[in-house]
Amino acid sequence: MTIRKTSQEIKKEILDFLFEGPKGINEIAEEINSNWPTTNSYLEKLKEEGAVNEILITDKMKIYRRTDDPVYFSIPFQKEIRTKTLYILKEIQNTWKKETKSDLSKTALQKIAVDVIKSCNLDLPILEFHYGMTTCASFDESNLSILNLIQEPEEKKEIDECVIKLVRERKSGGSASFERQYQYTKYNMNFYSAKEKLSNDFSKLGNCKSNKEDINKNIQGDLINLSLNFPLKLERFYFDFEEFVRNAQLILNENKSLDKNIETIRSTFNQLWDKLTTFTYFNDSKRFIQAEKKQLFEQIKELNLNFKEMGYRIYSEELESLSKEINPLELALPNSEVSKQIQSLILEGLENEK
Repeated sequence: MTIRKTSQEIKKEILDFLFEGPKGINEIAEEINSNWPTTNSYLEKLKEEGAVNEILITDKMKIYRRTDDPVYFSIPFQKEIRTKTLYILKEIQNTWKKETKSDLSKTALQKIAVDVIKSCNLDLPILEFHYGMTTCASFDESNLSILNLIQEPEEKKEIDECVIKLVRERKSGGSASFERQYQYTKYNMNFYSAKEKLSNDFSKLGNCKSNKEDINKNIQGDLINLSLNFPLKLERFYFDFEEFVRNAQLILNENKSLDKNIETIRSTFNQLWDKLTTFTYFNDSKRFIQAEKKQLFEQIKELNLNFKEMGYRIYSEELESLSKEINPLELALPNSEVSKQIQSLILEGLENEK
């Protein structure tokens, strides 16, 4: 006698299957041994409950994902990559609590996980993102439905030993800022170190005791340092980056409406950085995608990069309009080495526009 599954059991089966990554309706129907209309009906119910949503919709297909998918952008990494990465993150979190009796920040968790993957020579994604190298997944210890799906990997013993060793070495750290700078220094990530310095100088603007002129000069130097460390892997975005730096330097050297204009520069830079690091994240992910998921991966990549591009353009156009109000030949630039570099960038930009 065939025992029929309940509606809740079928919905759980669908969610468990989506833990492996985003899937089309036909894939899901095959997994739960059902037809297209019935499967679509269950997906609509799960969508109403907030458990799933469509990540892509075309005339010929719908691709669904779990709304609590722990993988950033719901990139279709295979199940083994997802479970092994989440196992590492879980073990680091648990070990840190046992050793220090405190919580570990999400950024610090990712930094230590990167070192675990490297130390154990695991073939898992290490991806450059907003704050340096990270894994492919986030970890939420309150999400029991995801935690219950994490399986112990074959390398459990080796991973556990590595986690304990690294956690004990890093007990004195653990804060997000410490772990970011630790990683940037350890792996010679000069572009990220320069960005960290710029972000810190931007944050000083809110301090009423800060000297705004000194901060202005510091930010100009930070932008030069970023330019000097611009990575080759981002060469396709160099024109955008150079244009941003040139416009920012013009505005900073004019030195009018400083508070308002620096905020515009900061907002534009944050959008640019988001665009650059979203690209590196997808670019680094590519080699881990199975052949049958390449097309889906490229669709997700294009969707997200287009979205980041639109966000950046809104801010960059405002920055451009501010810079066009300034005549760079009328600026009285101080005669210092940094100022000479700034002036060179500005005049180079003018030559490019002729």
